[in-house]
Amino acid sequence: MFRWLFLNESALAPAEHAAWKISTLRILLVSGFILEAWVALHSSFRAVERGAYEILLTVISLYALKSVAIWGSRKYPRFSAALLLLNIYGIASAISIFTRDPDLAKLGYLFVYITPILARIFFHSRLALTLMLLNTIPFISVISGYSHSLEGHHPIPDAEVYIHTLFYFFFNICLPLAVFRILYALDTTLVRYQDTSGALQVSHAQYQEVFENAGTALLLTDAYGQILQANQQANHLLGRNPETDSELALFGWLSLDESFKLSQADEVAGLRTSAYRTRDGKLVALDNISQTSTEHYIVALRDVSGLHKMQHALKASIERQDYLSSHDSLTNLPNRDMLRQFLQQKLEGLSTDQVTALVSFRLNSVRQANQQFGAHTGDVLLRRFADELTQVLPKNCFCARLRSIVFSFVIDQLHSPADVVQFVDQIREAMPKELMVNGELLLVQFSAGIAVLRPEDKEPDELIRRSEVALDTSRRGSDQNVTLFDEHDANQIRRNVEIEVGILNGLKAGEFHLMYQPKVDWDGRIAGVEALIRWVSPSLGKVAPSEFIPIAERSGLVRQVSNFVIEQSCSQIRAWLDEFGHSPVVAINLAVSDIARPDLISLIDDTCARYRIATSYLELEITETGLIANEQQSIEHLNVLKNRGFGIAIDDFGTGYSSLSKLSHFPAHTVKIDRSFVAQIGYNRKSEMIVKAIVSLAEILACNTIAEGVENESQEQFLKEVGCQYFQGYLYYRPLDLDGMRSLLSQPGLNLSADQMITDRMLKTGNSSI
Repeated sequence: MFRWLFLNESALAPAEHAAWKISTLRILLVSGFILEAWVALHSSFRAVERGAYEILLTVISLYALKSVAIWGSRKYPRFSAALLLLNIYGIASAISIFTRDPDLAKLGYLFVYITPILARIFFHSRLALTLMLLNTIPFISVISGYSHSLEGHHPIPDAEVYIHTLFYFFFNICLPLAVFRILYALDTTLVRYQDTSGALQVSHAQYQEVFENAGTALLLTDAYGQILQANQQANHLLGRNPETDSELALFGWLSLDESFKLSQADEVAGLRTSAYRTRDGKLVALDNISQTSTEHYIVALRDVSGLHKMQHALKASIERQDYLSSHDSLTNLPNRDMLRQFLQQKLEGLSTDQVTALVSFRLNSVRQANQQFGAHTGDVLLRRFADELTQVLPKNCFCARLRSIVFSFVIDQLHSPADVVQFVDQIREAMPKELMVNGELLLVQFSAGIAVLRPEDKEPDELIRRSEVALDTSRRGSDQNVTLFDEHDANQIRRNVEIEVGILNGLKAGEFHLMYQPKVDWDGRIAGVEALIRWVSPSLGKVAPSEFIPIAERSGLVRQVSNFVIEQSCSQIRAWLDEFGHSPVVAINLAVSDIARPDLISLIDDTCARYRIATSYLELEITETGLIANEQQSIEHLNVLKNRGFGIAIDDFGTGYSSLSKLSHFPAHTVKIDRSFVAQIGYNRKSEMIVKAIVSLAEILACNTIAEGVENESQEQFLKEVGCQYFQGYLYYRPLDLDGMRSLLSQPGLNLSADQMITDRMLKTGNSSI
């Protein structure tokens, strides 16, 4: 109300505030200039008639002053307002000086009483108050009867008319017009105030609605944390009833004693916040604190009780995950990774005065337990063994499960490797020999391998490797043996790994090639050749098939090796046919795992078709052991291959453990007598009897016979006497490379008996489609 009554200048924009003041000033100046012109002109003429030039000069001065004020109101409104005030004081002074009638002269002072109002309008209150004090001088003069009329000057003619005219123009026209302009500004301000007030009410209602339904708990507090306003969610979160609870301090509802920092996962916008407990046990976080323009603060609260529980559950889960990542789930012992970390610490602080060793136990009896009673029994046995081992070991001894049936522990503070072996023997003796598992008494048989830490060791994996090498050596020696790491065993294992890696790389790099060893009949004619794979590695040198083939079979790489042999053999047959018009039958060796390959038949068929060779040019050699290992599938695959015209030979016959009844079911064309029996001819009567029996058995099975490893004439003579049909060995030919085979096949008058061998195969199998 007071602001409206006294016209708060901040209610208008700065430009509007200056506009109404300038407008009011111009109204006063221009209206006074125009309306008072008659008085000025008339009084000037009368003054000239009477020779009162001082009156003329005064009128001209006052009008000049007002003219300057009007001109200056465009750019200098405050200066013009000052001239206006000066003009009013000038008019009042002129009336009091040039009027002889004291009563009329006193009327001139009425003009100056309006100056404080104008000073307040155009300037400020201090000037208005100053003028109020200044105006007490003419007031005192009037009430005291003092006259300012000057003797010797001409009086203003018709002074009464002029004074009343000026009063009429100024108070009846000029001043009301100015007041009307001010009132218009006040009306505009009032309308705007009403509009603004309505908008503020709407805005306040919207603010209240947003504040109450913001979706979060909000508080409005002062700088001292006193609650000024709270929405329903905040009151509910704090357990506060604003109608009955008189406590206004925010931290009267939140306990500082039970506060704690939230974890980084719970931080809001990167700000690490704290959580406080309320009176009813909730956990509340101050999510955000924003300062308003009135020194108040908006505080956003968040209930983190559930989040805190989830945080604890997540922390427990992470700890559990960390535990599982570093421990074995079956035995709860540390796993391989944790063992590596422990060994790394040992390597960094290794003492040269004492011996530290890694000991590995392999529980060999688990396989038997699994086979007899199932995998669950084997797991129970592993747990029981782990429990017994940790009880026997010293309390400060680190024990881990290295892999499935291998446990490792670290021992130190011993003086020599012999002390380590003695300590391990004591542990072995303390371990139970039998364990009761699920009502069954199971034997506890385990091997032990020891690897001693060396000063030059840098990586824990090297120590673990040496321990496993020693363990593997122990296992191959005896189930109840302790083996200290040996460098020879390590070198052999390292070479095996290099060979395994080198096989695949060598096949890609073209390091493998085939050589061919001819087979001959009784007359020395070529009856076929056997493809023999050779490997010359840039890093390993010449690697014998007897060394890399078993490694390839164990690692599963023999499939790629067989693919290479089949591909190269078919390609070479095609090359010989194109060059010489004929080719010997090429025998290739298939591994044990090749017999069970589902793609074996399609692989051989597709390769023969791609090189356009007849199936009769290929003979597949399978060991007797390979036939027995995959009996049912071997018979199925070999029957298909036999019916398609491929030769089938049983290699190394007599070294396996197959029965006559099983061999009678295998669809073979040829039986190869193993070189171990041929080498004993002339020295071992039993070997000679076995050779004779094999030849007789081959005749019963309707198979051709080939003797491997024939190296002298006495062996050849015996083999011919017992009825062997074909021969292979150094007595006839060593394995030939491609140049050697080209020289052999290009000999003039060469007579191959391969056609006769194929004919024999057809007659014995009854297959005339070859």
